[in-house]
Amino acid sequence: MSIRTVTLVGATGNLGGPLLSALLSSGHFTVSVLQRQSSSSTPSTPSQQVRIIRVPDAWDVPSLTSALKGQDAVIAAYPLKDVDSHLRLADAAAAAGVRRFIPADFGSVDARSAYARQMVQLFEKKVVVRERLEKLAAESGGKFSWTSLVAGHFFDWGLREGFLHFDLKNHKAEILGDGTRRSSNSTLAQVGRAVVQVLLKPEETRNRVLLIQSFCVSQLDILRSLERVMGQKWEVEYVDLDEFVREKKSMADGGDKQAVEDLVFALGVVEGNWEGHEDFRMRLLGLEDEELDQVVREVVEGM
Repeated sequence: MSIRTVTLVGATGNLGGPLLSALLSSGHFTVSVLQRQSSSSTPSTPSQQVRIIRVPDAWDVPSLTSALKGQDAVIAAYPLKDVDSHLRLADAAAAAGVRRFIPADFGSVDARSAYARQMVQLFEKKVVVRERLEKLAAESGGKFSWTSLVAGHFFDWGLREGFLHFDLKNHKAEILGDGTRRSSNSTLAQVGRAVVQVLLKPEETRNRVLLIQSFCVSQLDILRSLERVMGQKWEVEYVDLDEFVREKKSMADGGDKQAVEDLVFALGVVEGNWEGHEDFRMRLLGLEDEELDQVVREVVEGM
């Protein structure tokens, strides 16, 4: 049975906006956006295209279950800071008869990496949610299912915001090690295309982790692309990878939020190469790699 009704949670975030656009432009789905009652944010789409569902700020399972009745799929695209809210959303989706749940498992590194879980608590939270989904699916007798999409770093957002450690304004780059490690990165639009394909292929994608990318590139590949697109040489600082990780881990353990972001960045560089992995499923989803210079050019021209 095909998926027609989809609820997106986190539609106004960095990822949620592109996901909403992809769902609507596909023409295959009736899309709703779930928000807390007190939320003042609004999706950047014509109001007639999206139904807004509001639930009490308490985010309790009974209210969420009622709100999700009649929905075929639920997509969580909001931060995993409060893992309990994600667990309640999953419980409610299963109770409401939702058939497919896509968790907030999208970025940077596959949470099955023990090293990633050791370094950053976020990835442990992703495992907790994934294990709950596996349990719900097993208990449902096949009625409830899930798909985790892991996309590597969000490339266009990460390049624009400095998360990838390229300073577009001052033409400076911080390179880990010798800069030759290759890792998978995805544009936000590519993640949106992948979500649409998961929903269009529910049987092929049920209860699976799927790894996707826009390209698999090194930091030096990105640097050279930036120099080609911007027409000038960049100032480059090479930093020792092990020292970088040790320093940022110590700072993160002390409560430094930026250090946590830096650790996630480093993990994506070290642990994020999907090519050759058995769960790398571009062909299944009908996706193709994008062209690095073209994406870089779009980011630079959009600044």
